[in-house]
Amino acid sequence: MDVKPSRGYLAKIGELAYQVSHLEWVIIDDIRLAGTPIDAITLHGLHTGAIGRALKALAPELTGRPNVQHFVITSAKALLNVAARRNTVLHARPGTTRSGDVTLLKLSLADDGDVEGVWVDDAFLDRQLAAVRYWLRRVERARELPLD
Repeated sequence: MDVKPSRGYLAKIGELAYQVSHLEWVIIDDIRLAGTPIDAITLHGLHTGAIGRALKALAPELTGRPNVQHFVITSAKALLNVAARRNTVLHARPGTTRSGDVTLLKLSLADDGDVEGVWVDDAFLDRQLAAVRYWLRRVERARELPLD
């Protein structure tokens, strides 16, 4: 018998992937980056975490533009945070819980050699989606500051 996850569960995975991509676009497409040494076209070719690291590296160069620097720092923090959350979900593999539910399971090797697992159930996905929405609001608030 082939048990499959619910459509609602799969929709949450899709929503998480989409919301992270949306956050990337909100940041990359922002006018604040146009007046900085960073090349937005280059950012389009990078993964989420790499975009976050590029913005983090740029931030010290923007001390004379505090509002832009705030946007860049907030954006870097947001992307680095959501990249890890999204990657936990997208790099997980299907597993079956003790109760028989099919859900994703992210396995990793701990420093001490033990295998650790994170079940990507509905509650886990809800927490990841809430965190992405939180960072999107933070970036949107940083965008409200006047250009300097």
